[in-house]
Amino acid sequence: MKNPVDEKHLISPFLIVPLMYVSMVGVGVLNFQRELAEHAGYNAYISVVLVGSSIHLILWMIYKILCSNQEGLDVTAINTTYFGKIAGNIINFAIVLYFCFGAYIEFRAYIEVIQLWVFPSMKILPLSTILVLLIYYTVSGGFRSVTGLSFLGLLITLAFILPENLLVLPYTHPLNLMPLFNHSITDILLSSKSMLYQFMGFEALLLFYPFIKSPTKSQKWAHLAVFFITLMYLMLIINTFMYYSEGQLHEIFWPTIDMLKIIEGPVFQRIEYLAISMWLIKILAGISLGLWAACRGMKNVFKIKPRASLIAFLVGILILEYFLKDRSIIRWISEFYSDVGLYFIYGYIPIMFVVTQLRKNWNKG
Repeated sequence: MKNPVDEKHLISPFLIVPLMYVSMVGVGVLNFQRELAEHAGYNAYISVVLVGSSIHLILWMIYKILCSNQEGLDVTAINTTYFGKIAGNIINFAIVLYFCFGAYIEFRAYIEVIQLWVFPSMKILPLSTILVLLIYYTVSGGFRSVTGLSFLGLLITLAFILPENLLVLPYTHPLNLMPLFNHSITDILLSSKSMLYQFMGFEALLLFYPFIKSPTKSQKWAHLAVFFITLMYLMLIINTFMYYSEGQLHEIFWPTIDMLKIIEGPVFQRIEYLAISMWLIKILAGISLGLWAACRGMKNVFKIKPRASLIAFLVGILILEYFLKDRSIIRWISEFYSDVGLYFIYGYIPIMFVVTQLRKNWNKG
């Protein structure tokens, strides 16, 4: 397969693992247990398994879509090929906005965590400006720079998540999970919809696929990453359910951070402050990947230089951060983004898969 990207910009296939990790594990990992339990109670762990399994199927479809051409094209080129220049570019612009708003929501969520836990009285604009400059530095360095930060974010965050799961075990109550099946299918599906929001972001593969050296070899690594992330979410939610009673969980907004309080050290008595600070690297990597995908889409669709579109996106994020204070509006934007993601993942991608296979069979005929 001919790759349109210069060799010096390519990454090894196994490096798709940190990219998938930072795109699928965000600020939501700090409180997703509470949101899932609102619908399906302590049967919500079933939703994690269902969504994780479905992501494997969607990921398989994505590779089938991207491998259908011999030029190593990304989804923007495939859209214009299948749907024509006008309709294809409209779809492409919608995809650009999708990644851009995803980056903003992640940015806003992390700022809220810092406000509530670390610096309650600190003004937001200076902090937001510093984060925006760090994101600009990362994305302007190119895709390999984003990949390097993602790899670092993977290593650092795992240093907190895995020990937390192990240290909490002696204080858990397995009987909290009983009875095993006391919620309806509707409750499980509503919980699954909430869980999908945590996995959203892996769709960036549709745009960075050409930047993978021997991209077809990366598929096994991508599935391995999804399996590992699903297992991590599953361990975290089961530990949370066994650690807190259902009544306690309704009163705790950030269960993952609260569980970190059980860890004590000779220097840091509040280890959660260190965890939130170190989490910054992973958050920056996830936001940078989303904005890189948006900038890549703008370059392909409107021939705009990535640096120019990146500056426009970051200025827009700062403006929204400064003027958008109403949490109800922010929550509405997040819910709207989640609904769009549902249709994008379970609607657009399967449709593209069917179109790709029909076109492939037609060409053979």
